[in-house]
Amino acid sequence: MTGLTPGEARGWAARLLLAEDARWVGDVVFSAAADERSQAYPALLLGHHFVRIVFEGSQALQSAKPEVGWPPLANILQHEYGQVTSRVRHMAKLLDDTKRSHDQVLAEMEDAKAASHVTLTGNAHPWFRWAETDLGLYQIGSSVVGASIPMAYRLALDPGDLGRMAGENLHAVTHEWGSTIAVLAAAALDVSEMRPTLALDVRIKYRDRLASRYLKNRYEPDFDDAEKLLLLMIEGDLNTNRLYLPLTQSGHEGPCLRARIVTTYHSLTALRHILDRHPGLDTAGTRSIRGILADPAAKRLCSHDGKMVRNRSVHYKMDDPSIIPDFNKPMFGIIEAVAPSFTWETLDTDLRSVEDQLADALGSWGK
Repeated sequence: MTGLTPGEARGWAARLLLAEDARWVGDVVFSAAADERSQAYPALLLGHHFVRIVFEGSQALQSAKPEVGWPPLANILQHEYGQVTSRVRHMAKLLDDTKRSHDQVLAEMEDAKAASHVTLTGNAHPWFRWAETDLGLYQIGSSVVGASIPMAYRLALDPGDLGRMAGENLHAVTHEWGSTIAVLAAAALDVSEMRPTLALDVRIKYRDRLASRYLKNRYEPDFDDAEKLLLLMIEGDLNTNRLYLPLTQSGHEGPCLRARIVTTYHSLTALRHILDRHPGLDTAGTRSIRGILADPAAKRLCSHDGKMVRNRSVHYKMDDPSIIPDFNKPMFGIIEAVAPSFTWETLDTDLRSVEDQLADALGSWGK
């Protein structure tokens, strides 16, 4: 693109990134809707990314900077889709690691576990209560890609009915997301109709467990259940990156890379927090995780450059005057602009290495 000032180029790049992410979400939602068995999985496995995109996209379109903001679209979001933007604004706060302490997250995870236990147990005849369950596991093959209690915590799901989010039917919420995403996709002046293009036909198994029994031997005996549930969430997210996200990648390489960056960066920082709570714990499991955290690939992802790439994968608005988008490069050259030690290719290589190592270590930890 020629004839743009640096500020205009940054604004246009922000809109293009938003539109790319929005079209990815729309394709995933509409592709899954064609198969009744799989239509809930995008919301359950990727809903936290959908929340991020809708919330951050809404914020960008409301910007006072004319090269980024677009008042007509912002008004449509406010007046026609105010309910969903209000809902995701609330949920986005749960995901903002800069405003919630690690201890607060663990306390809230413990509350989610207690709510699930109260809701789902104590209802059977006393003779059969040994068979009651309060934790659902979603698996691709033998790998956990999601668990009901972390899902309920992160997405305001009803612990007794994961088909309801914030009091609303999950399918209705997902459809509402799709409608909102269609508005966000117009940020790049592309108003073409979204069509499903993805084959999301992977077999996902569901298994019921009792949390106290399942968690007893997972990870470390010294960890409390809230820490174990956080580890289970991380394990599921990393396996989703490896096993489910690739099904959504065709034609959406940029959004999928950004989703992987956000997940892996937050997983690494959360794992470091958990290990820092137990500095004297020296077991095969903790040594394995510490070894991965010390690996050059993980250290690069957690470096200043890694954090800058994470920030640019979350927030669309770009105020840094040193960022000069190159529209001929992947992600418009923003990776190289904010993180000189990375290219698209080296970042992808580091992500795959860390995802595979962590998923393997977490999956075998305590088994």
